[in-house]
Amino acid sequence: MMAPTLWLSCGVLRAELEELLRRGAIHGELRFLDSMLHMDPGQLQATLQRTLGQSGPEGGRLVLVYGDCCSTMLDLVRQHRVGRVDAINCAQMLVGRARYRELMREQAFMLLPEWAPRWKEILEGELGLSPEIARDFMGETRQVLVYLDTGLAPVPAATLADCAAYTGLPCRVESVGLDHLLALLLAAESAAAVRAPEEESP
Repeated sequence: MMAPTLWLSCGVLRAELEELLRRGAIHGELRFLDSMLHMDPGQLQATLQRTLGQSGPEGGRLVLVYGDCCSTMLDLVRQHRVGRVDAINCAQMLVGRARYRELMREQAFMLLPEWAPRWKEILEGELGLSPEIARDFMGETRQVLVYLDTGLAPVPAATLADCAAYTGLPCRVESVGLDHLLALLLAAESAAAVRAPEEESP
């Protein structure tokens, strides 16, 4: 019997992957890294390198649930012989390629459920954007905030209103299912190499 798949994912998709596991749509072990690692790609790269070196399930598969989140992502995939979802970021994993392109043409800034409550920590704390600078910056590059509602938590209406006021952008909620994400996960699992002990990183 094949060992279970280990899914190593950004914590931004924790609720969605846990739901798919609960439904029996995916099988194996879920492991999550803090989504705030995205704010420091170098630290994310080092953490992934260290975690992948420790996480090889003998006789099983390992799948990275990450987009193009650091410059060496493809090198990590090749070095550790793991699968990875075919998407550039977590938003695209949820909405699919076609809808993602439409939202980009619309100049949308997409908020995922896990990040929405942390918007001020990110914009003000991590990026150092005051309300005035945030409105100027967002106004030059984005036209609308779009909250991607996966239906697994109540829509944080007050939080979204605060974020809209801070950035000066209108906000809307767009319902998304888990079908696109599931298809990417299963394709990545199928493509991942079965890891033998000698393939583990030292």
